[in-house]
Amino acid sequence: MIVAVIPAKRHSNRLAGKNLLEIDELPLVTHAIRYAGGFRSVDKIVVSTDSEEVAEIARRNGAMVHFRNPELSGEAPLIKVYRDVARELGLENISFLIGVQPDHPNRNSDLDALLRYVESRRIDDLCTVDRRGKRNGALRIMSVKALAADPPLHSSVVQDDCVNIHTAFDFAMAAHEASPYSKEIAVDGKMIGVGHPAFLIAEAACNHMCDLGFAKKMIDLAADARADAIKFQTYKAERLTRKGAMTYWRGKRIPQIEYYRKLDRFGAPEYEALFTHGREKGVITFSTPFDVQSAEMLNDLGAPLFKIASCDLPDSRLLRRVAGFGKPVILSTGGSTMEEIECAVATIFSAGNHQLILMACTLSYPAANEDANFLRIRALKERYPGIIVGLSDHTEPDANMVIPAVGVALGAKVIEKHYTLDRSLRGSGHFFSMNPEDLKKMVQNVRLAESVLGDGELGVAEAENSARNSARRSIVAEQDIRRGETIESSMLGMKRPAEGLPGWMMDALIGKRAKTNIQADQAISMDMVE
Repeated sequence: MIVAVIPAKRHSNRLAGKNLLEIDELPLVTHAIRYAGGFRSVDKIVVSTDSEEVAEIARRNGAMVHFRNPELSGEAPLIKVYRDVARELGLENISFLIGVQPDHPNRNSDLDALLRYVESRRIDDLCTVDRRGKRNGALRIMSVKALAADPPLHSSVVQDDCVNIHTAFDFAMAAHEASPYSKEIAVDGKMIGVGHPAFLIAEAACNHMCDLGFAKKMIDLAADARADAIKFQTYKAERLTRKGAMTYWRGKRIPQIEYYRKLDRFGAPEYEALFTHGREKGVITFSTPFDVQSAEMLNDLGAPLFKIASCDLPDSRLLRRVAGFGKPVILSTGGSTMEEIECAVATIFSAGNHQLILMACTLSYPAANEDANFLRIRALKERYPGIIVGLSDHTEPDANMVIPAVGVALGAKVIEKHYTLDRSLRGSGHFFSMNPEDLKKMVQNVRLAESVLGDGELGVAEAENSARNSARRSIVAEQDIRRGETIESSMLGMKRPAEGLPGWMMDALIGKRAKTNIQADQAISMDMVE
């Protein structure tokens, strides 16, 4: 008998009631039961618990319930829990016991195939590891010998890089990966994410200088450049900064409130006009709110998505309000610790919104090229594999606008770069922004980069077949070889095209006898030798 044992106690030290938490409206223990029940090899499923609530869920899902002894309800080693169930069922009745922990709702191992592998290789103990080689407890397959061994036998391992839920953040990430937004997000008909072109945003900020006609022209030229979106910034100076705070970017130091008062004059009528104009031009138009009131105003006007600036990543109140609109959220991570990023991500997810894009960013205006650290794109993708990652690029525009394309080559699915009509203007972030011609180059270079990146799949591509067949060589006779003659290395050569045997088969020909006369320069096949 092959029995799957699901350990699901009442309490968890790091995450209260973990085994009863729900993903896709099903408790974690139910996910484990249904996983085990999906394979023909499993004869019996047993839930080991000290909770009547867990027991009731197990019964409803067709699993046997085993109430464990009180001494196994604390931090007892799992091997003791498994042995407890095995003794109840009778060790003599068990061929393999499979530990299936509820912490891993998205495990993807084929249990039938693993059992065939274990049996064919005579493995007594097999456990799963993540992509870093760390044991994760998703599955453990043990023979009776392994169950009884003390000390434990050395385990063989197999990779199953599933989530491993220990904390509230782990659970939030697991729920996200189960959502439809872990691969792609839709914004006004445009798809962002895996398998889609990078979403290119012209960050207009307040470079419109509070001139509506100027702002509309920025939209017009962004549309001409084939940008996907244009983004502004929305704030009121008094809600943004205290009177004594000084500017921190390059240039003359003045009170921030003095600077921002010159740029905060757009209200609902202006943004409504800009959103309408953007729709008419076919470019998605939105804005970054810097406070709750601005966010609510933008949402009331129908903003299709929202951006949260790096400086506001710790503002949980703003994050919750924006996430609560149920629209995509782009979150910049510049100047943030990993703990701060994870807190912000959990805040957005806890609001029920999984339409999240994380932006790699260096919080510097402008960012020196040596400080740009685009490898943060990869770091974010590695740490949060279920979240779409983009780049907020603060470097000064390079002459050929190739820097943003580097971000796309590293995996960024969204590119945001500051944009102005004239870099010589004063009063906002014009000096480090790209102009309309730069924007055109950026779009062209990104699309060029995407065209050469491909999908990374190894193997022979269709485009290679003609050259492969013509340019590769095959084994030919370097001289006439008579019937019955023993083939030696000196009799063989390699010539184009690839119509005969490949070079790696030459050793198999040497020492064989020719079955027929073979002419010099003739391609050799195996039916010519014996």
